Amino acid sequence: MKITEQNYEQNVKTLNEWAYNYYTLDNPIVSDSMYDELYFKVKAFEESTGIVNPNSPTQRVGDKILSGFEKAQHMEKMYSLDDVFDKNEFSKWALKIKEEFPNAVFYQEPKYDGLSLNLVYDNGNLIKGITRGNGFEGENVTENIPYIKGIPLHIEYKSLVEIRGEVVIFKKDFENVNKLRIKKGKEPFKNERGAAAGSLRSFESSAVKDSNLNFIPYGLGHTDIDFVSQRQSFEWILEQGFVNPNPDLDLYHSSMDINDIIDDYEVIIQNRDLFPMLLDGMVVKVDQKSIQHELGFTSKFPKWGIAFKFPADEKETYLEDVIIQVGKTGIITPVAIVKEVDFDGIKVNRATLHNFSEVSRMDIKIGDKIKIIRSGDVIPKIVGVFHNERSGNEIEIKQPELCPVCSSPTVKKQNSNSDTDSVALYCSNNECPAILKGRFEYAVGKKALDLSAFGESTVNELVDQGVLKNISDIYELSREDLFNLEGFKDKKVQNVLNSIQNSINNTEAYRVLNALDIPQIGESASKKLVNAFKERIFDTENPLTFEELISVEDIGKASAYEFITFFKNNKDEINKLVRYVNPIYPEEKSSESNILEGKTFVITGTLSQSRKYFADIIENNGGKVSSSVSKKTSYLLAGESAGSKLTKAESLGIDILNEEDFNSLIDL
Repeated sequence: MKITEQNYEQNVKTLNEWAYNYYTLDNPIVSDSMYDELYFKVKAFEESTGIVNPNSPTQRVGDKILSGFEKAQHMEKMYSLDDVFDKNEFSKWALKIKEEFPNAVFYQEPKYDGLSLNLVYDNGNLIKGITRGNGFEGENVTENIPYIKGIPLHIEYKSLVEIRGEVVIFKKDFENVNKLRIKKGKEPFKNERGAAAGSLRSFESSAVKDSNLNFIPYGLGHTDIDFVSQRQSFEWILEQGFVNPNPDLDLYHSSMDINDIIDDYEVIIQNRDLFPMLLDGMVVKVDQKSIQHELGFTSKFPKWGIAFKFPADEKETYLEDVIIQVGKTGIITPVAIVKEVDFDGIKVNRATLHNFSEVSRMDIKIGDKIKIIRSGDVIPKIVGVFHNERSGNEIEIKQPELCPVCSSPTVKKQNSNSDTDSVALYCSNNECPAILKGRFEYAVGKKALDLSAFGESTVNELVDQGVLKNISDIYELSREDLFNLEGFKDKKVQNVLNSIQNSINNTEAYRVLNALDIPQIGESASKKLVNAFKERIFDTENPLTFEELISVEDIGKASAYEFITFFKNNKDEINKLVRYVNPIYPEEKSSESNILEGKTFVITGTLSQSRKYFADIIENNGGKVSSSVSKKTSYLLAGESAGSKLTKAESLGIDILNEEDFNSLIDL
């Protein structure tokens, strides 16, 4: 639909209604993509014609104040950030700044998806908490502040100051919040952002407390301190007692190179699901305060900051059916069959429903109109249900009492793949064909034994015939076993046998370990364990101890327990597989010298060369490089704008090296 002078006012009215439901009621009635589409059409019309309604959403930061809250004014306007959705848009913004200020440094941080909050301190005491509202004034939610984690009620700084940040709810707490709401007869929240916003603005302090809200600081409003940089102001905020929610992740970077910023953006996209809270992009700001002052503001946005949003990739469709799958762990998963939609040329007709707890929480039925999102190459997931558009003909989704594959009874267990206390449904039969097929498909795959001649159909038939029960059975397959399979002739049989034979004496040890499919020990953990312990990794007579396992980077207590339990219960199978395969163990890496042997380095800040350059030097001289500072760290190599890692290293008494110190250490 084209925006014209005749329909402009009506479209502004529609946008205002949608914005009110989204910002004020925390109950979106249309998809984000539908809102964005109309918003940018209205914005383009206003820019091309000069016709602008002062009440247009393009002229405001937020929306009206919810009736019932006292209004409170911000000391300095609480701006929003302009959005860009792709690399070209971002580069255009950054290059424009670079043309005017060639020495501009950019400061990057994650964009947390929650509700913005402005905290006012005077004489070291918290005196007020105000939501963003329309940018000039917001809702006074001060009484709820004591129940939000990460907000100190007192700080060392005694002058008047505004500290700003985002209120979020962690993914692991979301389901519990909705359980409590349902128990109290209230509607569950649709997503984590809605839960954070709705809980913060609740008139019941108990609801705020039950939600486990967290405050993540990102900047300052009014202050009498003349900070030199954005990074300096953020570090000052942390010194006042605020919390970095991801202390072990290097997320706050400074860079002059636009390509480095884009690389950081890609890393955050790839790892967004690993964060304990929702992210919807990356914020990029000019670091130097002097340049910020020169660039200034528009009526709505600072010119020196941008929200580099994750690509909007969501669709509305209909749930047509639900099928049941049984995974290699025995977990029974409902999979949504949806009316086909197109995601940038990729046809999608399935979406994950996670588990039956999620089906119940979302109150989703066959026939519902739904909203799905697709991120990267993973299966799309349902993120919204339009309950108000139901016809009454929708069909309830019931969880099975019997396994759909082997007809064994189903059992409910704590979902081991979730950070929450959600309950998942499992098949009670460990020899269920679906479980065996899943395990064997993984074992012969590229991340494990890499038996290229084994297709899914081959695995399925061998399991169905009872030939394959343990991974080592693969190496006992005979010509007769294979000739009994449908469609197998001489050439195909020989290809499978050759593939098996080739894997003997040619398979890396980490692949063999990964093929065992030990819970919580995936490909990455398998590599680290094999690198650390070499041949001893498969020693069932003198097995690795708990202390030895957790000494390896990224191997936690849960992973260590799973490893020990598996080796205790599967000695014969492990010994048998290792005898057949004869794993290849990594050779000791040759070093230019061993001057740094036993030393662990962390690299941070802006240096004269890339971090990889310094990491290679360290490893070539016998040292190790870690991504996070801990008591095990020997040295921190710190460049300019070193940030929180430097602070942590100083607090732990770790030796701090600049480039000159580092070069002297290895005699460059």
